[in-house]
Amino acid sequence: MTATPMETGSDDPQVLEALAAEYETLSPECRADPERLNRFLAPDFHEFGASGVEIEFEGTAERVAAYTDPDGEPIKVEQARGIRLADGLVMVKYRANNSGRWSNRTSLWRRVAPGRWQMFHHQGTLTDGPQKAG
Repeated sequence: MTATPMETGSDDPQVLEALAAEYETLSPECRADPERLNRFLAPDFHEFGASGVEIEFEGTAERVAAYTDPDGEPIKVEQARGIRLADGLVMVKYRANNSGRWSNRTSLWRRVAPGRWQMFHHQGTLTDGPQKAG
């Protein structure tokens, strides 16, 4: 599952790489594999979850794997877009539907090597359902 320039409104290679990394972290195969997911999370990773819980790096991939079915439905993404904030720093925004539960999501990604990105911040906010991007 990858985003194209037409879908994201961007042809910036850094934005497209960060979006590809985001999509990878949303796949059931990645979420069910703590080692694989950890490669995408920075050691200083921080999240404000849709549940309101504040989450740090330690144990995050293991917790995600514990409730992920590797053969399950992927998280559905709408209105994915990104903006390069600086060289090697991209903000990704989208709406997600995870088993009928909608949220607005924002992630901050930093490039750690050519073509390799890590998420260092994520926020999910529950919402009622599909809406137009503003």
